Amino acid sequence: MSYGLNDFITGMPKAELHVHIEGCVEPLMLLRLAERNGVDIPYRDEDEVWAAQDYGEPALDNFLKYHENCLRVLQTGQDFYELAYAFFKRSAEENIVYLEIMFETQAHISRGLVFSECFDGLNQARRDGRRDFGIESNWIMSFQRDHSAESSMEILDMAKPFKDEIIGVGLDNYEVNNFALKFVEVFRRAREEGYRLTSHCDCNQQNSIEHIRQCLELLQVERIDHGLHVIDSPELTAMVRESQIPLTMCPTWRPSDPAPRRLESIREMLELGLLVSINTDDPAEFASRYLNNIFIEMHKHGSYTKDEIVRLTRNAFTSAWISEDAKAHYLEKLEKYVAGK
Repeated sequence: MSYGLNDFITGMPKAELHVHIEGCVEPLMLLRLAERNGVDIPYRDEDEVWAAQDYGEPALDNFLKYHENCLRVLQTGQDFYELAYAFFKRSAEENIVYLEIMFETQAHISRGLVFSECFDGLNQARRDGRRDFGIESNWIMSFQRDHSAESSMEILDMAKPFKDEIIGVGLDNYEVNNFALKFVEVFRRAREEGYRLTSHCDCNQQNSIEHIRQCLELLQVERIDHGLHVIDSPELTAMVRESQIPLTMCPTWRPSDPAPRRLESIREMLELGLLVSINTDDPAEFASRYLNNIFIEMHKHGSYTKDEIVRLTRNAFTSAWISEDAKAHYLEKLEKYVAGK
């Protein structure tokens, strides 16, 4: 890695569209909140927390077990505020100027937390993040596939007083036996209420192509989170390219992985003309960490060029759920930066 490109990446204005706020609990915060809230977690110190992040196979199952511990330490509105504010501060250090951030729903309500208290903490951090760091952001409310569609409907009811503060809804968690078909009525109602729509279609899951097809055709989502297996189907590739459906890829990796994952597939997506962007997913839970580091490692291990990194960043701003004027503002900011380097 040359210093020049490293410096270019670090200073470049960026957007992130696929990050889970619960995946931003840094190890020291995890330990501190567990102690403050009297939550028993199986880690005694920071080294044990880092060691737990080397998720063995099945990687998704083991990742979600770790993620559950991060959820459990979040108990109060103040906890959510501190988590989100710390993330905004870190994002400013990464020169991220726009964020779309997902937050869990059923995972917190099922633990007895009150929706309004959780969201008030998050949203106050959003306002303070704009004031203190100049970061614009929007919230995406995620439903979990392994919960019932009825519980998702209940969450939509709980969110009504905050409708103007939540830009969209998403779908994540275990895909096995939880096809998008299960949530058709939930997404129909969300669409009618004015929410933007996205859904995870995770990598290397059973029936991935059918999950993607159902999300596009039945849920009518505007974006796919991950979406790696779009390129396994010429039909889906053509559909996504023609409609310019954004794909928010996350080339995350574990400490034992030799390099970022899926770099060849991401380049293929670019070459196919797909609107793919790069995101961190859960930056405090993977060795890949934050966005600058991911881009730097993509260059180091995948020979991604400056032009490719700029194109991926441009795609992120283009894919954002903001006005055309706001997109033009951010894209102009990016182009001025590139021209000056």
